[in-house]
Amino acid sequence: MSLGRRLRILRKSSKLTQQGLADAAEVSRIYIQALESNRRMPSMKLLNRLAEVLGASAGDIMDDLPNKAGRVQLEELLSPGEMDVWYRDKKLTDRDLRLTERVIAALLYDPES
Repeated sequence: MSLGRRLRILRKSSKLTQQGLADAAEVSRIYIQALESNRRMPSMKLLNRLAEVLGASAGDIMDDLPNKAGRVQLEELLSPGEMDVWYRDKKLTDRDLRLTERVIAALLYDPES
């Protein structure tokens, strides 16, 4: 998975718009758009700022190892079209994946936050 795709997943999971992420990281929205479309690569300084804003590590954004345990792994798994997801000999549809994502969100919901 590309850096841009991982950045987009983390941004959306943080409920940020491109403009919101840009403001928090002190760059332009156009620059965030270029990062997400893989037309630009961030400096290490910016990568660390983005990771901090997104509550992730720079490794979560940069690492391309498919079996590495980390924050992005489940989000990647639930992204439609990325790979086939099976459960008990049944291939999950996009609708099944969205339902699974809602169930996980409900289980992890913290009313105190």
